[in-house]
Amino acid sequence: MLQPNNTEIDVGQLSKKIETLKARTPVVSDASYRNIPAEENLDAPPSDEQLVAAAPVNTGAATGIPKTFIERMKMLVSPGIGLRHRLSLIPIFGAGTIWLNSIVRLNAVRQKIALDFDSVRAQSLCLQDQITQQQMNLNAHTEQLAHVQAHLNELQTQVSARLVQLENLSLTAHIRRIDALGAGNAERDNRLASLVREVRELHSRSFATSAVSSLLPGLVPDSQKATNDVIGIPGLDSFYVEFEDNFRGTAEDITSRLSVYLPYLQQFAGDQSATVIDIGCGRGEWLGLLKRNEIHAVGIDMNAAMIEACEGQGLSAICMDAISFLRQQPEASLAAITGFHIIEHLPFEVLLSLFDAALRALRPDGLIIFETPNPENLTVGACNFYFDPTHRNPIVPAVAQFMAKQRGFAKADILRLHPYPEEVLLVEDSELAVRVNRALYSSQDFAVIAWKTNAN
Repeated sequence: MLQPNNTEIDVGQLSKKIETLKARTPVVSDASYRNIPAEENLDAPPSDEQLVAAAPVNTGAATGIPKTFIERMKMLVSPGIGLRHRLSLIPIFGAGTIWLNSIVRLNAVRQKIALDFDSVRAQSLCLQDQITQQQMNLNAHTEQLAHVQAHLNELQTQVSARLVQLENLSLTAHIRRIDALGAGNAERDNRLASLVREVRELHSRSFATSAVSSLLPGLVPDSQKATNDVIGIPGLDSFYVEFEDNFRGTAEDITSRLSVYLPYLQQFAGDQSATVIDIGCGRGEWLGLLKRNEIHAVGIDMNAAMIEACEGQGLSAICMDAISFLRQQPEASLAAITGFHIIEHLPFEVLLSLFDAALRALRPDGLIIFETPNPENLTVGACNFYFDPTHRNPIVPAVAQFMAKQRGFAKADILRLHPYPEEVLLVEDSELAVRVNRALYSSQDFAVIAWKTNAN
């Protein structure tokens, strides 16, 4: 036994500490790793379960060489363990190899992280550009909305100021009061018509402004939309052609009746810039009469068969809705708008729209001529009016005249036409006979003739 050089060292106590450290040092034998599968990949260490199953056994045998070293050398050549662990058993070289592998892998990981970082950064920059562009678009839309709102506010202020000036004005009372002063004042009629148009335009602007400001959809009532819808019925066009042939009279009769209106349009003869639009032109009797008198005219009708009949005579005719056509024309561009036995087919709202569209499209010297059955004649109002199944409501002459002036025409006259022949009248010279003749045999039709400007 070695003698200590330092007599103060307790050899027995030191030996016990060495034995204790040796007992704590794990000793791995060949058998300890038999259950670990062979792996040749440096990056594949055994699992925790495999290490537990291969727990080292301390045999307690004493040699001059540390037991752990001997066991490691044996395990170095034994099968069943991975390459990484086999290298770890080699002193210095194994540790250096593992350390170098870790450094190599660390560099690869760093490169992968760098690539991922560059990708994320590029995506971030792209997303930031998109956000910036969206922000710019949003700012542009915000500015546009601000301009629109400012314009609406200005328009609302103007309309409100004008309505305040006219708040005490009753158009109906004003019309009655002026009419009571007597007829024939052209300046009065024109000023009144201008006032009516201005008030109507202000009300229209006020309605449009409030509708846009509140973003309300559907400015046209559903009932009016339904009225304007055209219901396709097979054979309806040919039905109406045959109906006119049987009940309206011959083309010669119609032409003779319509000639009464030529003096109202004679001023436009020979002027190709003065266009007359005939609504519901039918078989084209009126268009032909105007053409023979050198008055430029175009017919409008929803019946394709009627349009073909007009074109077959060399007349200009278009298959289209009349109000839509008038709204498409330049303002103040037409000389006259006529319609014979048309307005009694229209619902009230559509009839008002027709007056408005006509007024906008007419030149200052333009006029309208609308002929319709006269319900003042009881025979017409109670019976003949309903010969045409497409008629809706009779229109009283005074109401037609009022409608024209109320919508902005400066002058409106009523022309009563086509009384029964004298041979059917009562010949008695009595008040009763006069009343019966007036009620049953008076004018069967009338026309409302209205001018945009009163030139008389």
